Amino acid sequence: MAQFIDSYAFQTVCKESELIYNRAPFQRLRRIKQLGTTYYVWAGASHNRFEHCIGVAHLARTMVTRLRDNQPVLNIIERDIECVTLAGLCHDLGHGPWSHVWDGMFIPAILPDEHWTHEEGSEMMLDYLIKEQGIDIRTDDVTFIKALIAGDPSRCKRKEKRFLFDIVANKLNGFDVDKFDYIQRDSLAIGDPIKLQVTRLIESARVIEDQICYAYKDLDKVLEVFQTRHKLHKNFYNHKTAKAIEYMIVDGLKLAEPFIHIAQRIRDPEEFLWLTDDLLPEIERSKDPNLKPAQDIFKRITNRKLYRFVDMKWVSWEDRDAYEQLVTEQRILECARDAYYELAKEQQDEMDEAWKEAGLTLDDLTINDIKVEQSTLHYGMKEENPLDYVKFYSKTGRCHKALDGDYSSLRPFVFAEVLLRVFTKKEEFHGIIQAGYHRIQRDTPHSPGDAPETVAVKVAEGGQPIPVSDHTPRSTIIGSEALMSPPVTERGLPDDGPPTSQDLTEPSGSRSISRHESTRSISTIPDAEHSLATAATSDSTSTVPSPEIPNKSPKLSTPGAPASPHVPASGKPLSTKSSWISTVNRFTAVDPGHGSPGKTTKPASKKRDRSKVDAEDKPVTGTIPTSRRTRSSAATLPGDREISPSPIARKQARLG
Repeated sequence: MAQFIDSYAFQTVCKESELIYNRAPFQRLRRIKQLGTTYYVWAGASHNRFEHCIGVAHLARTMVTRLRDNQPVLNIIERDIECVTLAGLCHDLGHGPWSHVWDGMFIPAILPDEHWTHEEGSEMMLDYLIKEQGIDIRTDDVTFIKALIAGDPSRCKRKEKRFLFDIVANKLNGFDVDKFDYIQRDSLAIGDPIKLQVTRLIESARVIEDQICYAYKDLDKVLEVFQTRHKLHKNFYNHKTAKAIEYMIVDGLKLAEPFIHIAQRIRDPEEFLWLTDDLLPEIERSKDPNLKPAQDIFKRITNRKLYRFVDMKWVSWEDRDAYEQLVTEQRILECARDAYYELAKEQQDEMDEAWKEAGLTLDDLTINDIKVEQSTLHYGMKEENPLDYVKFYSKTGRCHKALDGDYSSLRPFVFAEVLLRVFTKKEEFHGIIQAGYHRIQRDTPHSPGDAPETVAVKVAEGGQPIPVSDHTPRSTIIGSEALMSPPVTERGLPDDGPPTSQDLTEPSGSRSISRHESTRSISTIPDAEHSLATAATSDSTSTVPSPEIPNKSPKLSTPGAPASPHVPASGKPLSTKSSWISTVNRFTAVDPGHGSPGKTTKPASKKRDRSKVDAEDKPVTGTIPTSRRTRSSAATLPGDREISPSPIARKQARLG
């Protein structure tokens, strides 16, 4: 891959960067893993920030050079090329040990009021490098390079070309050469290589309206970059084992901080110069007895005695605040104790005996033994679609944003979610902590049993919710147990067959559109303001004419349902008294005693009763049972064929 160039090749094409490249602040990046603790899971992920910065500098120089050659009218001068190249080379100078573990987890925990970022560290180390090495560079150029690293044109004292800020750190849409490099480099090192069309995208780039745009025919390739970014974060960067090790490293550093004052080094470039992944062995080999607790945690990492993953749940972006308030370490601890005391005496004795073998009791379970994390996963711009901020040009040279219909509709409707996970620092308490986590749902007010039987659902034209009063007719409500179907359109449901002659002459709103095995149906009610109300009832099969659906995608609201935890009806801060959450995950549920020493559970036998098998294998005669039909017998879709008996039944009839 062209962007994975070695140091000699980079010096060949960019000798003016040699004064920075061959100096200690940049060479320091050789000792900082690009993927931090992911290296403990994928042994191939041993590459460092050093080679990543070289790759970004190469791609940045390539892109700005191509823009100059393809559009001479932009008046890109040599100074612009050099500053953009140096910005790519120095953009990660400020990364600390284990990359984002340092500025994303450790520094916020020790210095919560600092709001320090690795970009600030990069600027500090750049100033230090220029000063110590006596590099002859203009002050305006240094300011320009720093602004390019931050992606903020407003920081420049003189007017610079705005589109140059889209190359290294694009704050408009996140589409920059930094992603071009790390997506391919990281995936290759992990062993799941992803090939982006980088060369084509760089050739496709054009500056229109002072912003870098791309050819419309490359729209899918642009979307692929955001999709693969999400894939890497979901499958690799946030792997549960890598996360467990991150928390162990942070805990060890927090225990060592009062004695070696690590966090204070972020403001001193000479001290920061030695902040690398070598910090861990530095603490491990220390003879200071005060560092013994930190050394014990690091020893657990070496011996693979890691924090234990307990449970997880995918949380919608809208509900993240509710879960953050309701699922806490303190709440899980309280619920875990309650769950223990609800067990039968025999079960309590069994768990006590298992804990006793490990030298523990229930009283040893503290809030510090539980860790709850919420990892945000998105396409690069939180809940927004990043393609909404990328512009594309056509053959006419006009530039515009991509709209619905310009690219495939097979894409997410939401672009951000939260992965909630629970860890325990003591494996012996794994089962009881999970029981406490699951109990949160039961003990939270507004449980499913307290919820109303029906909730109102209305969709307005243009995607605006329709207010629903207390006098909303029952025909516009949906049973709480009913399955929601896709929006009804004039073409029918997705699994409808081809239209019949009757369909073509019959008004679309008068057709019966039952979809489930039960007798529920979906009906549509016209509104005076040409809005659409969709509903399903559990005790009615009547239908009402349906109006035409506007082209705009409608949005749903549930005014009759319990207020969403993240949007209080009164506009006041969230209150846990009126929220309901779910912590059930049937794939991860275990016995409360799971993980305890000496606790073994024999799995239930999966063998089937032979007599039941024989009975099931007997030929079926007569009409096919209702439970095996694909649609309800209460109503059928237009053009449906009459349900035929099963082939086995017809065969038996002929034999008789």
